[in-house]
Amino acid sequence: MMSGGDLDGDVYFVAWDKELISHIKPEQIHEPADYSKNELIKEKPDSDDLADYFVFYLQRDVLGTVSNLWLTLCDHYGEKGPEKEDCIALSHMCSVAVDFAKHGECVSR
Repeated sequence: MMSGGDLDGDVYFVAWDKELISHIKPEQIHEPADYSKNELIKEKPDSDDLADYFVFYLQRDVLGTVSNLWLTLCDHYGEKGPEKEDCIALSHMCSVAVDFAKHGECVSR
């Protein structure tokens, strides 16, 4: 499992072609982010009604919003945008939000 992937459809690209990777400069290579492990939330809807669970999920599923914020902010900063502190914070939020349905931890709005 690469970079915290859970092999549930994650796609990887591995290249040994020296011509392809010769264009990558050492300063362009960064260590992977160190994100903390997720914890299960104890919160749940007040009833066992399926509609309540659906609304509960929709209110907490913010991956699209956080991803769009990250992309907009990175574009605003330019080429070094993803390296900025607030973009890194949004990256961590995306990491949590992408698996919200699996582990139950969500990003607050």
